[in-house]
Amino acid sequence: MRLSTRRLPALAVALVLGGALLAGCSGGAADSESGAAPVSAEDRAVEGDGGGEAAQGGADDAVSGIAAGDEAAQAEAAREIVTTGWVTVVTADPVAGAAEVADLAESAGGRVETRNQSGDAAEGTAHAELTIRVPADRTTATLDALEQIGEVDDLSVEAVDVTGTARDLDARVEALTTSVDRLRDLMGSAGSTEDLLAAEQELTTRQAELESLQSQRAALTDQVAMSTVTVSLVQVAPVEQLSPGGFLGGLENGWNALLATLNGLVVVVGALLPWLVVGAAVALVVRWVLRRRRRAGAGGTPPSAGDPAEPDGGPGAAPGEGAGVGAEPLVGATRD
Repeated sequence: MRLSTRRLPALAVALVLGGALLAGCSGGAADSESGAAPVSAEDRAVEGDGGGEAAQGGADDAVSGIAAGDEAAQAEAAREIVTTGWVTVVTADPVAGAAEVADLAESAGGRVETRNQSGDAAEGTAHAELTIRVPADRTTATLDALEQIGEVDDLSVEAVDVTGTARDLDARVEALTTSVDRLRDLMGSAGSTEDLLAAEQELTTRQAELESLQSQRAALTDQVAMSTVTVSLVQVAPVEQLSPGGFLGGLENGWNALLATLNGLVVVVGALLPWLVVGAAVALVVRWVLRRRRRAGAGGTPPSAGDPAEPDGGPGAAPGEGAGVGAEPLVGATRD
């Protein structure tokens, strides 16, 4: 059956219209199956406000609740603390107590770094001191366990936050590691021997600095992971006895005071004796010099009374005092 050319346009239009109708029907069926009803703009605004408030409330709960707790827990876990403790334990046998402390540290996963003990428990002179390292999370339990060894007389614990120092070391190690890697790449692509030697020298310097920082970081990590506790064990102190009182007590105290005073005087005299000797020698020299000056200023030795050069008794004699001149006559003698 042949179709005329006049009916072809009409048939094409009919096919297009039929396809459009089928598409519309399928879209309506999909809408009806899904059950989605058209929503107005006002309803959408109301739903938007309510949904926004609910979402905001949920977000606030999340921030103030679990999320905040997680952040605080993470911040606390990221802190690095160095713990150091000092304990004094009074026990009847410090030597045996030291062995118990060592066993306690090893059972807690730690170790004994130093151990010193001396004296005899029977004589009351025994003493022991240990430095132990225990895991940081077992420090409190270890300190509590010391009460089973003896009486804890003194306890001191110090915690230092070194988080800033650790972060600084980590940053410097990372920067130096990157620099070392770059220098190694430059050594591989060096174009001359001079460039190779310069890069190798710089690499050696930075590698040494990097190893030093890594050593510091490792030591700090060990201090954070293992707490240091110094335990001193002493024997039970004897009961103090009163000193004798009354007259004998006063006599003993006075005698002790006298001995202390004499000892002080002996010390003072011993300290001043060299100065006194030097001062006496200087005084003798000064005295001898002054006497010499006085003799020199006197002008020599004066003449004797019977000198023949001065028969009249010398120039300083008074008139009539010469020998036979103007002298008074003897008693009973007559004048001529």
